[in-house]
Amino acid sequence: MSDKAGFSVSASRPGALRGASRRDSLIESRIGSGKSRRLPPWKSVLQIVISLFLLAALVVSAPWLMNWINQPISRVEVHSAFEYLSREQVEKELQPLLQARFFSLDLKQMQAVLLEMPWVKEASVRRHWPDSVQVSLEEQEPVARWGRTHLISNEGEVFTPEDIADFSAMPVLAGAEESATEVMQQYLAISQLLRPMGLRLKTLKRSGSSSWRFTVGHVEVNIGRDRRMERLQRFVRLYHARLESRWQEVERVDLRYLNGASVAWSQTSGKKNQAGSDL
Repeated sequence: MSDKAGFSVSASRPGALRGASRRDSLIESRIGSGKSRRLPPWKSVLQIVISLFLLAALVVSAPWLMNWINQPISRVEVHSAFEYLSREQVEKELQPLLQARFFSLDLKQMQAVLLEMPWVKEASVRRHWPDSVQVSLEEQEPVARWGRTHLISNEGEVFTPEDIADFSAMPVLAGAEESATEVMQQYLAISQLLRPMGLRLKTLKRSGSSSWRFTVGHVEVNIGRDRRMERLQRFVRLYHARLESRWQEVERVDLRYLNGASVAWSQTSGKKNQAGSDL
């Protein structure tokens, strides 16, 4: 009886033994796998040596790499209508600034230099890797002379080219420079009014007192300061009614009257001045 009791106390379940064996095996496999992932000392040293070698190669090659990336400028591309400008002029102005390498170019300064050229209205400059610069220009569009030495653009901007001899056939506008835009607008309005009549504006002047006068061929027309459009329309009616047939005999037309005009005829016509004619 006592032997059976001792056996029952010391005996273990087969399932419990198997579970313990599995846990022990799992722990051993984890420990073993950790040992297998740990690199030998010589491999760690080799990795460090390779990394240092690559870093040294990068440091040594950096100047060469930068020189290759940051190349000197070898080409300038200029896009423009070249109606009044020439490519050689543009390149000559930019040449001192092209000594810098690609990434060292001062694009704002280059743009400022271009905008100082009389014929340049708008300018843009940009890099084009690896070794070129692209320049885009918009030229001024002159429509008249401004005084004796200047030109004025279609937007009323006064500029001064080196030589305006080629523009001697253009009409001459005059006035205070701050009134250039207004003078240009008045010129366009009068020209549009005269064009159907076959007349071409030769000069237009705005005086310091804001009085306006212009010449059409050999005839001077004074429209004064006020009610300019009304007086211009009166001039058109007068031209068709009385002046067109004898236009070569007319010297001056003064429209500074309430409802009429004064016409000065040439001496050869034998006709007296007409003042205050109702029109």
